[in-house]
Amino acid sequence: DHVSFSYPGAAEPVLRDIVLDLTPGQTLVLTGATGSGKSTLLQLVPRLADATSGSVRLDGADVRDLPLERLRQAVGCAFEDATLFSASVRENVMFGAPDADEDAVEAALTAAQARFAFDLPWGLDTRIGEQGMALSGGQRQRIALARAILARPDVLILDDPLSALDVHTEERVTRALHRILAGSTALVVAHRPSTVALADTVALLSGGVIAASGSHRQLLATNPEYAALMDPTPLPNPLHREASA
Repeated sequence: DHVSFSYPGAAEPVLRDIVLDLTPGQTLVLTGATGSGKSTLLQLVPRLADATSGSVRLDGADVRDLPLERLRQAVGCAFEDATLFSASVRENVMFGAPDADEDAVEAALTAAQARFAFDLPWGLDTRIGEQGMALSGGQRQRIALARAILARPDVLILDDPLSALDVHTEERVTRALHRILAGSTALVVAHRPSTVALADTVALLSGGVIAASGSHRQLLATNPEYAALMDPTPLPNPLHREASA
C-alpha cells in the first residue's frame, strides 16, 4: 500500500509508491531488469526489511503489527540464494513444519524435483554442511523450495527459485508448482517465460515503480520493455564476428 524503500545512506529510493493487491489464491509474478528492486520488495513481506514509507498488509493487518512468529508461519519463502543449515536434508526440509510425517516430506521433495536426496550416502539423514556446501546450486534451490512447499504457508514468496536449474528440471518443477499454487497466494519473482506462465497477473517493476501490469500475453503485445525482458534470444557476441571475419 504505497510502499517506498530506501537503503541507509542511499541517494535515491529503490522502491517508490508501490501499490499491489493480491487476492487470496492469486499468483502474481513480478519481473523487471536486474537491480529494479524485485528482491527488495519481496523481503518486505516477511519483514526481512521494513518499508521506509507506506505499509505491507496481510489480511488487512500491517505486518509490523503482527507477532514475528505468526508472520513467519503465514509467509513461506524460497530465495534464489537458498539458505540451508548444517543439518540433515530432512531437518532442512522440515524446518518450517517440524511435525510433518514422512509421506508429506517425500511429497514436498517430489514436487520440488528433489528426489536426488534419497540417493545421497545416508539418504535424507545426510548432513549437507553449512549453506548446503555439499550440494550443487540447483540442488540447494530445490531443497529450499521443498521446505517452502512443506510448510504450506498462507502466502508463498518465491524469489527466482529456479534460476540454477536446467531447462528440463525447471519444466518439471514448474508443472508441479502449477498444482501447488492453485490453492496458495503467491508472489513470485521470475525472468524466464516458462516461470512467468505461473502467473494470474504479471507486474513489471522498472525504475522503482510498477510500470505495467496485466497478463503475460497482454504485456508482450503492448510493452516493449517487457517483451525485451522475455526475449530468450542471446545478444550476438562481437568476438565471434571478428573470428569469423
